[in-house]
Amino acid sequence: MAQQSTLKTAGAKTDILLEVGTNEVEVFEFNIAGQHYGVNVAKVNQIVQRDQLTITRADCPPAGVLGSITFRGQPTMTLDLRTILGVYDEEPDPSRALMLVTQFNDQTVAFAIDGAERIHRVSWDKFEPISSNFAQENPYVNGIIRLEDRLVLILDLEYILTLINPRLGMSIDHDKIEKIEQEFKPRDHIKILFAEDSAMIRKMVHGQLMDAGFTNVELATNGSEALEKIKAAKAEADANGQDFNEYYDLILTDIEMPVMDGLTFCKNVKDSLQLDTPVIVFSSLINDQMIAKCKAVGANGWGTKPKVNLIVEIIDRIIVEGEGSIEDLLQ
Repeated sequence: MAQQSTLKTAGAKTDILLEVGTNEVEVFEFNIAGQHYGVNVAKVNQIVQRDQLTITRADCPPAGVLGSITFRGQPTMTLDLRTILGVYDEEPDPSRALMLVTQFNDQTVAFAIDGAERIHRVSWDKFEPISSNFAQENPYVNGIIRLEDRLVLILDLEYILTLINPRLGMSIDHDKIEKIEQEFKPRDHIKILFAEDSAMIRKMVHGQLMDAGFTNVELATNGSEALEKIKAAKAEADANGQDFNEYYDLILTDIEMPVMDGLTFCKNVKDSLQLDTPVIVFSSLINDQMIAKCKAVGANGWGTKPKVNLIVEIIDRIIVEGEGSIEDLLQ
């Protein structure tokens, strides 16, 4: 039976992430040909020694696809990060070679890596955005964290998955959008604030919302920027004796964002500012544990990327139709 690797966690307190809204994240650090990379621990399902797995090779696979493994009785697509990242030097040490099995976007995907390092607990405000020049040369990286004597490049697994198989990533379902358009529900009066750090996802989701008739959408690149917009709107509303909903009817937010994550942002909106504006969390990390965290910070609903159509249904139910009950959509 494949054995799960044991990793050390940096930091003495091990239960802090159970307290949602701390603006912290655990990052799993690993290496590819000596370069250090990281991913959110929330996406890590299991780490398995590669020599204990059988990879079924695919016929004429896309570049970067090794084939599939059987994980918990299910065939699981297996990707080679060396090929995807353009690393072509010596082969990894077989004794350290691992398979990183991840869960995000409602998909289980395995990534071949050269070795595991450790888990680090860091604040989202320690994430550094990458420069435009670096982004052009390294489109698979969406941020950097500095750890001791090295830089750790945070991989954008959603982007990688979209490139390998667009059907599994953030792609536009034109048939469903056309069906939504044909419903003739007035949506242009709904004022939405949408916080999302990925430029690609922000553009695609915004486009789909526009196609569905939500033409009044304001964008923010992280939770801190969105919170400042909320505070400014609340101050203006209070000064003018207006209802806050004159400014925003609904807030849509990602979870993983630098500076301030979506859960901390939601907690500030609901607890610190005491606003009853509906907050919908839209993330690749939605699972039972994350749903509990969404509830804990007062979120009114949640949806798993890339299901933008579900988000449209939730907004319709809460705002357009005013029914308020969305439990059946969230099951």
